[in-house]
Amino acid sequence: MLDRLWARLFGRRESFDDERVRRAFVDGLTGLPNRHVMGERLREARAAGVTGVAAMIDVDHFKQINDRHGHATGDEVLQAVADRLRAEFGSPAWAARVGGDEFFVLLPGVDMAEARRRIVRCAELLRAPIVCGQHAVENLTMSVGLATFPAPTNDELLKAVDVAMYAAKARGRDGAVVFDDDTRKIVTARRELASIIVELQERNRALRDDARTDALTGLRNRLALDEVLDVVVDGSDPRFAAAAVAFIDIDHFGDYNHLHGDAAGDEALRRVAAAVRGCSRDADLVFRKGGEELVVVLAGAGHEESRVAAERLRACVQALAIDHAGSKTASVMTVTVGVASGGAGGTLRALMIAASDEAMRAKVDHARNRVHAASI
Repeated sequence: MLDRLWARLFGRRESFDDERVRRAFVDGLTGLPNRHVMGERLREARAAGVTGVAAMIDVDHFKQINDRHGHATGDEVLQAVADRLRAEFGSPAWAARVGGDEFFVLLPGVDMAEARRRIVRCAELLRAPIVCGQHAVENLTMSVGLATFPAPTNDELLKAVDVAMYAAKARGRDGAVVFDDDTRKIVTARRELASIIVELQERNRALRDDARTDALTGLRNRLALDEVLDVVVDGSDPRFAAAAVAFIDIDHFGDYNHLHGDAAGDEALRRVAAAVRGCSRDADLVFRKGGEELVVVLAGAGHEESRVAAERLRACVQALAIDHAGSKTASVMTVTVGVASGGAGGTLRALMIAASDEAMRAKVDHARNRVHAASI
């Protein structure tokens, strides 16, 4: 039966011809038993009454090897590590690849002192240069977690060696740590600290977002607007290879407040802001500049596109049909929109100023509830 499940999961070195079965049992890169086989062999060893020491080995700074030399070199390093583990931990000991740069070793019939000696010897093997094409990786080190075998379950054993391995990393790497209660406390404390740091970072992000959000409308506020105004069109930010800015002013808003009261004015402003945001594209940035003035940065928009977008925003507000008996322009609330587009090298600030000038000029010229465009 499948060569007795490949000689009980690599108990002997016979090969098996069925490549599909081989892939199910063997790590494709290193040729070591994979995680599934590791679990089976641990269960069998525990059932047979085997005692000894288990080790989890992590190659130190492996990501730097990948980043510096490339993944092909990284793969060759892992293959060399696997070969050296085989050389040191031959039968009855055995090694498996857990995943990534982590390896598991079981040393049957040894005590912890002997296990530590063998780990030290293996570490010396690992320091020998590994030649990978034109690269040579030297002085490779490993962090090792050790625990007594057996444990009540595979999961408990793997947690123990994993905790001890991370304790070894916390102590500066290139060493071995035996799992015990002190180790558990150290790693737990570090993980709790890491969790606290993540929580503080999330709170800081939330505070930063709150500081840049207008409390009334939920739009980005003046502080957030100021942070983008110096962006250069077709500069380093790919979002603004082209851009335009729409400046929106609510017509006769002061008269609306006088007639209906500040609470009604706030509600009208919220509705206008929601309409403008809803009629903008996902890529556009919508701000409340202050009072009844809104600004929309139209990412990627050229001159004609910006005119179309500005008209859409104007029409969306008028479609709200908010009664405005105090308006001299229409029976409902309307907006006047100035929009400016420009070529590479100009800033969003320059576009906003040009758009604002267009809107203000329209108010003076009694040309409200329209779009007024400029190109600079």
